[in-house]
Amino acid sequence: MISINPVSRLVDVPGVSVGHWSNHNAQTGCTAILFDQLSTASVHVAGGAPGASETDLLDPSALVRGVNAILLSGGSAFGLATGDGARRYLEEQGKGFQAGDHIVPIAPVAVIYDLAVGASDVRPGPQEGYLACKNADKKSVGDEGRIGAGTGATVAKYLGPTKSSPGGLASRSVIEEGVSVGALMVANCFGAVTDRFNGNCVAVARDENGSPVHYLDKPVQPPGFGATVIGVVVTDAQLTKAEAKRIAIMAHDGIARAVEPSHTPYDGDMIFVVSTGDKRADTVRVGAWAALLVERSILSAASSR
Repeated sequence: MISINPVSRLVDVPGVSVGHWSNHNAQTGCTAILFDQLSTASVHVAGGAPGASETDLLDPSALVRGVNAILLSGGSAFGLATGDGARRYLEEQGKGFQAGDHIVPIAPVAVIYDLAVGASDVRPGPQEGYLACKNADKKSVGDEGRIGAGTGATVAKYLGPTKSSPGGLASRSVIEEGVSVGALMVANCFGAVTDRFNGNCVAVARDENGSPVHYLDKPVQPPGFGATVIGVVVTDAQLTKAEAKRIAIMAHDGIARAVEPSHTPYDGDMIFVVSTGDKRADTVRVGAWAALLVERSILSAASSR
């Protein structure tokens, strides 16, 4: 078994900081991942129900080279408004894409559906996105579980919301041959979360008697609400947008290993990949580490209470 330091975090990767805004009473929140400079980025969407903004510009064929920040938010489509607050914060810092005489901050957003828990009329918006950015720092603190975008996350929803388990947010990182790779994930999935290394069900739906029920145990009625796993992989390896795209595709293997079933019509599974440095690295190895870190982050997010 490959060992990953359980206290490692995404902020251990050079050039990145993370901040959260959380409302535990309303069970929602948002998370801002900020980069010291405009950083090469791409994204891959593998779920059937994504919620996001400014993802098309991350295609390798698009003009804009990178991002200044990425926002992950609760509130379903309403949470996309957190990007407005992030852009306001970044503009104040003088950070963005040079568009003629103007600087335009690039801050894509991905959201989870958490309206079925807590107070559905409380959603992260521009002010909350601004505060998450303002709260961002580079400290390797133990911020995981029900915090930020993971505050209202739930998993194993295939028997309905009342029989699901708590989800959350977590991150992990490694330094491999001098190159840093990290992942931060929000687990809010339709499927159960299973640790393939020991076969344990980390989070599973339970019937009216409290007994665990695997998705394949019996036919279930698909829920009338959303689910997703969203997250960010960051490395200080030098990547082109095309290489970042390929690593994002590879990173989804981590979701498939940890979540069963994954990439369903009800999930908006989405992973961003960002390069903050200029170190030389084998992109295949970076992609393999990305998948492993995504998997371990999901396991931690679903097991933190």
